[in-house]
Amino acid sequence: MRIVSLVPHTTQLMRDGRVVLSVPPSGLVARVEVLEEEAEELDLDGTVIPVMRTRFGRVTGLPNAVPGTFYIVSGLVLDYAQDRADLLVPARLVRSKGRVIGCQVFARASVSVNAG
Repeated sequence: MRIVSLVPHTTQLMRDGRVVLSVPPSGLVARVEVLEEEAEELDLDGTVIPVMRTRFGRVTGLPNAVPGTFYIVSGLVLDYAQDRADLLVPARLVRSKGRVIGCQVFARASVSVNAG
């Protein structure tokens, strides 16, 4: 089995305060396109505040599935690629002084197969 990181930072799996697996960034980053358009302006006592409407588009930077390979991605990528059983996101985050330093487990999407 192989794990490839598609996030721009090292991901550390931790047990009892120790790093048991460290996955460096691969140099590839999977993302979800963000599409913005001006929606309206709010007037707050004479100060005009622009408000954008944000929509999410397609997933980019996600390689095709490879047998025996899992990909670490962001939660947003996982949300938009629910059909992929090979995606992992860090879960049960470990923090030090409020900063994420690792995770205790990885989470996967609940891929369902239609019995049609």
